[in-house]
Amino acid sequence: MYVRVLPAGKPIVHRGRVELRYKLGARKSYKASPEGITPIEGEDEIIADTEMSGSSGSSVAATAALKETPSTAADENTIIIYTDGACSGNPGPAGIGVLVTRPDQTVEISEFLGSGTNNIAELTAILRALETLRENEQDRQIHLYTDSGWSLGVLVGGWKAKSNVELLEQIRTQMARFPKLELLKVKGHAGHEGNEEADRLATQATRREASSEPRVRRRRR
Repeated sequence: MYVRVLPAGKPIVHRGRVELRYKLGARKSYKASPEGITPIEGEDEIIADTEMSGSSGSSVAATAALKETPSTAADENTIIIYTDGACSGNPGPAGIGVLVTRPDQTVEISEFLGSGTNNIAELTAILRALETLRENEQDRQIHLYTDSGWSLGVLVGGWKAKSNVELLEQIRTQMARFPKLELLKVKGHAGHEGNEEADRLATQATRREASSEPRVRRRRR
């Protein structure tokens, strides 16, 4: 749920009510008493006002502008990565799933994070994927896919975030090591094999509240 706020983060109250929408870009808004609204810990990012409503320049358009197709098509040497985060409640038990496909092997990571938010899970999945990359892969072409439009927005879309700043900086530090890395958007729960596998790994860690040892499978070239 999103509430229209002042630059300092305080809800805008008009005639005793605040404006809210249940998702970004929604055309329909609702009015609620400010006393009935409680901020979610770790989810206090302030986004541009144009992202709030369903008008032109809304988050729907902004998300659509995030790249889905890489600048350079993948070849046999490209490293393909899919990441996903899962959270039971927000905050609540959280886990991540990472699928790293190299020409010679596939690495699967299913890690339980403890209690966290959905945004923390999505960002941690991206960070863990980048930490998995090797020093000798810095010049490799790397395509990293996530279904989290918010993560892409704050990392490469120019969106501003008020929370998870330290985690974002860790990711940016890792990103700087790989000049041929591209972060790309994939539609979630749409039957895409890589995304579905990352989702399965994240959900598995969340439900079991336990991490699994990274699984490495050799691939035939």
